Amino acid sequence: MRKFGIICLAIMLFGIASANAQGILDKIDRTINKADRAGNTADRAGKTGGKFSKLFGKKKGAEDAGAETKTIVNISGVDFATLKSINEKIEGTKRVANSKMKFSTSGSTISFQHSGTTADLLKALQKNNPEVFSEKNIEALEDGQISVQVKK
Repeated sequence: MRKFGIICLAIMLFGIASANAQGILDKIDRTINKADRAGNTADRAGKTGGKFSKLFGKKKGAEDAGAETKTIVNISGVDFATLKSINEKIEGTKRVANSKMKFSTSGSTISFQHSGTTADLLKALQKNNPEVFSEKNIEALEDGQISVQVKK
């Protein structure tokens, strides 16, 4: 009889604990559903805003229109002053949006974003800075990379 009473008590305690656990799981489920509904509402609002911007002819910003391609120019055989002047002339080119310069005695790099292809940009750079970007100094030309060896 005593065993039976202990077993009944244990079943009641486990039942209460399982009911509490189910209540916690239900609360978590409701919270997740609220978050999903909020995300869906935000997605619909974004799509509606996109439709309105298309309707009113949203224009491209300056950074969207000019900076599509990233190109890295590897330059060897220059000192810091020469590299700085090359960077200024690159920034002065119409197609270039922004540039970042890294100097090293073994080989320096200038990375920048521009519009158009790398080959078209090289033609523009040859017009801006013919002594550095002359055909005799160009070692390699790939999509997104130009290698230059400046001969002294």
